[in-house]
Amino acid sequence: MIEQALRPYSDLFERMEAVITPEAAFRVFQQLADTYAPTLTARYTRGLTIQRIMEDMQGVGSLRDKLLLDLNFRRTGNVAITLGTQAVKPIWVFAHLDNISYLTGPKVDGLYALTAFHEPRISDGERDGVALGYDDSSQRLRIIAEGMIITSQAGTHSEFRTEEADLPPATRVVFQTEASWDGSTGMLYGSVDDAFGCAALVMCAIVLSSFDVDALIVLTDEEEGVVGVGNTAFARGSQRMISRTDPNELPSIMSVTDLHEISPSVDDNGEVIEVPGCGEGALFAGFASGTRGGVTPPHVLAAMREVSGWINGKGILLRENQSYVSRSDCMSAMMATQNVILMGFPGAYSHFDNIPRAHINDLVALSKSLTVLIAAAQSSDWRKHYLID
Repeated sequence: MIEQALRPYSDLFERMEAVITPEAAFRVFQQLADTYAPTLTARYTRGLTIQRIMEDMQGVGSLRDKLLLDLNFRRTGNVAITLGTQAVKPIWVFAHLDNISYLTGPKVDGLYALTAFHEPRISDGERDGVALGYDDSSQRLRIIAEGMIITSQAGTHSEFRTEEADLPPATRVVFQTEASWDGSTGMLYGSVDDAFGCAALVMCAIVLSSFDVDALIVLTDEEEGVVGVGNTAFARGSQRMISRTDPNELPSIMSVTDLHEISPSVDDNGEVIEVPGCGEGALFAGFASGTRGGVTPPHVLAAMREVSGWINGKGILLRENQSYVSRSDCMSAMMATQNVILMGFPGAYSHFDNIPRAHINDLVALSKSLTVLIAAAQSSDWRKHYLID
């Protein structure tokens, strides 16, 4: 079925090879990862970065008029890339733009108390951090202090040490990062959660803008949140967007992309030897958070296994992940349709227990896999065959 579904896009693979290169993918990832986007700021932080990336690509003639970027889609705080002109899209694809952050409290004994605006997954220690403030004149965030994020009590207690004497209450503090690519190993370092997934989708949009496709690419804010208190405390941006969509305009199928956390292999000194599976391709999974998150139905898993097998034969690595996958915007997607795909990539230290990392080959494979998935979803015959419509 997949080969028949892709017949209208005879030069799709040629286009992917030209656009989705490791070098181009890293440039997009680097620009996104090096832009701090604490939750509730994504549209005027990384959203503007995406706008610049797409303007640059427009200059070399990669984009067509059928692509529209909206930095505050339906006033939900989410960034959206619309492909095609049809009001009802057969597929929506999600990845989240925001990154984890803390909010400052009172300063006591030279340390600002921190409240996590995310689910802490971090051991005790000190790590570089920066405080961000909103600048009225530029309407941007800027660094107003540098310091150390200090965690204790098994990572549940956090403070910020800085020489800045007067940070306003609720100032955002984030881990300080700089994206890099180790050419000898292929490993990428930096804010991979989820600049990696967003970079894959931006590259995907650039490719698909050359074809007659209808899709909505949603780069959400507010995916991060305090997961342990329940499903209403995270993935709020995607929930808001779905609630503001006419039910008759919801798609037949949704895909959600996020990091699939892998436990690294370490030596006796705690140094990372490798992250198993990194470099071996993009991932899809059957369920998240032990079924507390999204669950992909059997007929859609069958479709994904067909896609995976077919593109693997063409050198695009996409494999099924049987390890634990965290819930994310899939929670919102499940409220809109049963047909939810859990896409992702192998990576480690998403919440900065160490330097977050993933692999350049998996970024390329993820972007190409999502491109093929969106193209296949255009076919009503393919959707009907797998009971998606």
